[in-house]
Amino acid sequence: MSPFFSVIIPMYNRAKRLPYVLQSLKEQTFQDFEVIVVDDCSTDNSLEVAQQFDMPNMRVLHNEQNRERCYTRNRGIEKARGKYICFLDSDDYHLPNHFERLHAFIMEKKQPVAFFFTNAYDETEEGIRTQRVCPNFENFSPYTYFLRYTVNPQRWAVHSDILQQIRFDENVVIAEDMDVSLRIVAAGYSVFQLKEANTVYVAASDSFTHGDKDKAAKELLYYNRIFARPELKGKLKRKETNRLLSKCYFHLARKSFEEGKAMETWCNAWRSFWRCPKGYNGKTNKILLTSCIYSLPVLGSVIKRIHQRNKYAK
Repeated sequence: MSPFFSVIIPMYNRAKRLPYVLQSLKEQTFQDFEVIVVDDCSTDNSLEVAQQFDMPNMRVLHNEQNRERCYTRNRGIEKARGKYICFLDSDDYHLPNHFERLHAFIMEKKQPVAFFFTNAYDETEEGIRTQRVCPNFENFSPYTYFLRYTVNPQRWAVHSDILQQIRFDENVVIAEDMDVSLRIVAAGYSVFQLKEANTVYVAASDSFTHGDKDKAAKELLYYNRIFARPELKGKLKRKETNRLLSKCYFHLARKSFEEGKAMETWCNAWRSFWRCPKGYNGKTNKILLTSCIYSLPVLGSVIKRIHQRNKYAK
């Protein structure tokens, strides 16, 4: 008999963290699920850790070469037998009632062919937990919500029929959660939010979100690729896409400033201003303007010294 859920865990070099992740699944109060761990050619002993973990409802797959998380998740989808497919990254974890609450919510909705997601917590590597910003989905258009708020795959429970049609795009390796969510909405599927936080996103220092110095440039590339999709044409609000592009150019301008590249600083700052004059979060214009002024030859150095002297004099 097929399980209700399939839980797909893409894994790369997570030997130390993986036992905690798997233990969170073992402790679930609802156990009608299978676990599919897909090792993306780890260079540590992650594969051995997964293979030796005591969990009878788990299968462990291994990529022959490193293919990134979209390919790895798709491989898990191909092997999944569950009615609804869920994901869990190899440094995050679920609270014990995660699948119990999801199952009850899905049954309440009569098991539709739909996209379900939960709310979540954020947690630092030191274990400090805070509530993630998860507004009510019903208060926004679906496109605006997924553009404005990150809904990580670990929060998902997607009917398997949907993911047989709409897979992760292996050419979109950043913001892939946004990409899939938007394409599911564009295909006409319903989306339901379980307004409870029962999964925990851990901000690992070596993850892309927190550890890649070229994050802004990569995000810019993939945002543009997502926004150009034919199936999304005319459906995404320019205000929302411009805000994301402005954010990328803001961080590119700051990076250029730190590297002493005045021309790049001004060009990226202009692009950021042009797309979102108020600043992507309403607070960035002053920072950008200051960076631009400080990047001016000679004059910028003088102004910076005057500003610092006045600051310390207060």
